[in-house]
Amino acid sequence: MLDIIIKNGCIVDGTGTTSYQGNLGIKDGKVVKIASNIDEQALEIIDATDLVVSPGFIDVHSHNDLVPFMEENIKDLKLMQGVTTELVGQCGLGVVPCIEEENSIWKNYIRGVVGDPGFKWNFSNIGEYIRQIVSKGLKNNFTTLISHGAIRTHVMGFDSRIPTKEEISTMCKMAESAMKAGAFGMSIGLQYMPAIFSTKDELIAICKVIAKFDGIVMVHLRNHDDTITNALEEIIYIAKQSKVRLHISHMRSYNSKVLGCDAEKLISYIESAVDKEIKITFDEHLYLSGSTLMTQLLPPWFTSGGSEEMSKRFQDKEMLLKLKEELLSHETHYIGWDNYSLITGWDGILITSVKEKDNLKYIGKTVGKIAKDLGIDAVDFALQILMKEKFGVAIVTLGVFSEEDTIKLINHPLQMVGSDSIPAGNPHPRLYGNYPLFIGKFVRDKKALSIEEAIYKTSYLPAKTLGLKDIGEIALGKTADIVLFDLKKIKGFEDYYEPTKAPIGAKYVILNGKIAVRDGVVCKGSYGKVYRRTSTI
Repeated sequence: MLDIIIKNGCIVDGTGTTSYQGNLGIKDGKVVKIASNIDEQALEIIDATDLVVSPGFIDVHSHNDLVPFMEENIKDLKLMQGVTTELVGQCGLGVVPCIEEENSIWKNYIRGVVGDPGFKWNFSNIGEYIRQIVSKGLKNNFTTLISHGAIRTHVMGFDSRIPTKEEISTMCKMAESAMKAGAFGMSIGLQYMPAIFSTKDELIAICKVIAKFDGIVMVHLRNHDDTITNALEEIIYIAKQSKVRLHISHMRSYNSKVLGCDAEKLISYIESAVDKEIKITFDEHLYLSGSTLMTQLLPPWFTSGGSEEMSKRFQDKEMLLKLKEELLSHETHYIGWDNYSLITGWDGILITSVKEKDNLKYIGKTVGKIAKDLGIDAVDFALQILMKEKFGVAIVTLGVFSEEDTIKLINHPLQMVGSDSIPAGNPHPRLYGNYPLFIGKFVRDKKALSIEEAIYKTSYLPAKTLGLKDIGEIALGKTADIVLFDLKKIKGFEDYYEPTKAPIGAKYVILNGKIAVRDGVVCKGSYGKVYRRTSTI
């Protein structure tokens, strides 16, 4: 007897080949039968008439590191989209290694990205992190990267200096230990502290360690403005010297004639890297607004040294005057910094996450509107709230991306989909609806891609890139991670003032052979597991 039979579905197997009508038989967590008709008995039969049957989506860019410790309604969000596996530890802003007594500055800094689960979390290494999340029960599968930012902070804090040979050696040893413990690679956030201060030599040395294990390095570039091509050249050079597999996270520039770069130019750099025999891929989320830490509004000379040094600069009138003058000038450029106050304007800086009770009233409001209501300068308000929050503030940058560029980028064969989900405060809506938005808006409505191409970018290509051999494809013997959705109804919402709207369309999700979503409702069981680079637990 089979565990589950899925009947009469439109099967899109993930490989990009043409869809077909058929039935699937599942037993002991695996796909064991694929046929036009299955007559065997089963514990459960799902009628998939008028539904697409595809591999579960693999989210290659998630900041849900701490979600296993959060409330059930947050834990359920990825399953509601059809995501069965996600890769955390992104943008160099991961939670490992981090010990409360030694790294409180790091915790405060990344709180606006990874969220606050309400307890003093401590993860000394990847193994300890995996043990703790497994003990909580996982609603979907997890994989992880080691975070360069966390490693560098652990070794040398937020210092802006060049690391010594001994410090580089220590960082390399920590990266090697993480790879041996099952990390799939390393993330680097070159626009964030402390990686913004990193040198090529430092990064090449650590990337060589990742390459030794055939891991992947996923990079948030130093810049996404009109200097993004310099940032691409830098990381492509590092990949060539270290021979590491390279992945560019959320590779888009801004919808600005002065401070942006068009999609064709970005793609030309990707294809040039391919010509140089560099193994390279990239991802996109599908929204036209971004999300980041509020400290990114400030140039690197102001944020250098961390919270203690920034606090001193807040008291220096000459430095504040210099800051305000630079924020008003299109001529101000720094490696590792984009001037969001000009790209989107203060009315486009939406506050989404704070911790202090007195500041909760600002969530869901723009810095421009708040400053106007208070009768103060927008820069002064931004600095005040950063100080009060110990710099742990998250923002949404409204309307910064072009839909035309997005469509060009998602059509490239090396592109895949990542949510860049941030489970903090009043979050960016991509936490709730990235994958339904991708399929509903760009596949069904705009016909930018075929359904076969779209599913390839959300399943088989991510699995192949990461080395996840048992998932990402509907085939005999593969793990039964499967999503069933109504292509006519599936929908994700792009509302930044009411971002928590649940997506529509994912009717069933099967995770490791168990029904995890039934008739659009997440089931109570926890059927997820952790994939390590060489094994699973």
